Amino acid sequence: MLSSSVDTITEPKWSHDIVSTNDMTKKIQLIKDNHKDHLLVKYSSLCTEVAPNIDGKKVFLFRNILDHLNKLQGNIQEAKFWLYRWNNLLESSDVLCMSFEQFMEDKHKACKEICKHFEIEYKPVKDIDFHVKQAGYNHNDNPIRI
Repeated sequence: MLSSSVDTITEPKWSHDIVSTNDMTKKIQLIKDNHKDHLLVKYSSLCTEVAPNIDGKKVFLFRNILDHLNKLQGNIQEAKFWLYRWNNLLESSDVLCMSFEQFMEDKHKACKEICKHFEIEYKPVKDIDFHVKQAGYNHNDNPIRI
């Protein structure tokens, strides 16, 4: 949804290596090795533990806690992991937190706010109502073109 404003990739293939290792130094190095100026990367929520260790602006798009707890259906381990993710982002600097509901209520307004946070000009995309995963944009190392 920001691909007209800045080159954007979502859950690139290389980011899966971040999730598959327990070595924080390796996780940080993977991000640094793949960093490119003027590239917005959407990471899986499984990568949030790295956020406090990485410089730069971040956006955390989250579900409300009741929706998330209902989704977890009483799974205590998943609930602990979810709270751990939240804590990681709260300890990180320069994070814009936005609820999924706020985002869905007015996508253009939300995208403008995100662009303001990153200090880039918002250029609306033609079709803002699409599902990233269903459209096949996830797990691709090339910038999205909409």
